[in-house]
Amino acid sequence: MVVSISKLVTGMVLTIAIAIGSIATYKQELFFKIPKYGFILWAITGGAMPPYIVPGPFEEGNTDWLKDGDVVVTVAPKSGTTWMLYCSHQIRVKGNDEKFPYKDVSLSTPWPELIQTPGDSWEFQKEKYNSTILSDGTPYKKYWDHPEYPFRVFKAHSSPESFGSLIGNTDKKNIRFLAMARNGLDQIASMTPFVINHSDQFKSLWGGFPPGRPAPLRELAKERLEQAKPLGIWHTSFFPYVNDWWKVKDEENVLLLHYTDAKNDLPGTVSKMANFYGVNLTEKEHANVVEKCSYNHMKKHEHMFEYSLPLNPDYEGTIMKSGKFIGKGENGVGKVYFTDEEKEEWYKLEEEHYGDDPAKLSWARYGSDI
Repeated sequence: MVVSISKLVTGMVLTIAIAIGSIATYKQELFFKIPKYGFILWAITGGAMPPYIVPGPFEEGNTDWLKDGDVVVTVAPKSGTTWMLYCSHQIRVKGNDEKFPYKDVSLSTPWPELIQTPGDSWEFQKEKYNSTILSDGTPYKKYWDHPEYPFRVFKAHSSPESFGSLIGNTDKKNIRFLAMARNGLDQIASMTPFVINHSDQFKSLWGGFPPGRPAPLRELAKERLEQAKPLGIWHTSFFPYVNDWWKVKDEENVLLLHYTDAKNDLPGTVSKMANFYGVNLTEKEHANVVEKCSYNHMKKHEHMFEYSLPLNPDYEGTIMKSGKFIGKGENGVGKVYFTDEEKEEWYKLEEEHYGDDPAKLSWARYGSDI
């Protein structure tokens, strides 16, 4: 009897293993149909993580879709990405929302690296940018590729290496890159509630990813701090991001900003961005853009920044939960999240990774013009 049960269990395990292997080989995205834990099977069978991000759009030899003058806002995660996307859009339209309506960040400033339907590829999805008709009958392309825009704006979170010869214009395309870093502890503090603020619908689409659990902020902050350290899952968004963009900060088509400076001087930041983009703003236009890029304005219109998935016709929700995305983002907020011991450990890591250049170390921590 014991032997029979043992054989039965062995047979079941073997059957499950064969099934998992078959799915991984022929239709790996089926793992996402498994609630809460499907992403784990995706990951252990070789699926890229995060499962909805692909490198394809900016790979060498695959950038024919880019146009001269395009702008890539490639800010470090939780360092003002959506803020800079919106400011870039407002600068290009000179604050004229009547002529160029802004309904959703995914419409006017899309994220090419984001796969919106499990199983899609960049090559397949690329065509949808031009052919998709929105539910109100408007061509999607009208929002992100309007013929009267002086330049198009795209989102990324990537390092310079991901853009290859586009950095420095060595491929002769005038693609511009806006990068921005943030004080590390402030960045981690902002990341603390971020994961659990993804909508349940979006998590369900990707088999439970990103995983998150309700817990006291202090507990989550400690968890995120560990993830930001070397070998942690968020590590590349911190020390490598700063080091890599610091190396190319003097390139003609790169503007490297610091969140602290943008927060302390929004009017000056808008002027710097407009100059980089080649846009001349009158005094009235400048004031209008600055007001629209303010926290109060963006918070009032928070529904525009929850990230829809316009390329997925079966998805009617957003990536983020309603009313959970736009925060005040105050400078220095990281100091209240962590113990003195944790802060001291982080400072030592900064010295280890940035200590080869005192100017870089100071900038990474506090900002200031470079």
